[in-house]
Amino acid sequence: MLVRRRQSRPASARRGSVFVEYILLVTIIGIGVVVGLALVRVALVNELQDLANAIAAII
Repeated sequence: MLVRRRQSRPASARRGSVFVEYILLVTIIGIGVVVGLALVRVALVNELQDLANAIAAII
């Protein structure tokens, strides 16, 4: 009776799947950084506008 062993995926296939996981991770982090920087920009512009309004009210 022949017993077949289940062979694992070749090393190249494992490396490929790890590469895809890293690409997905970098993409998600990149999108998060871009969105975060956009929100910081909006908050900074709002603060500077409030400062300009306060200075204008003093004068």
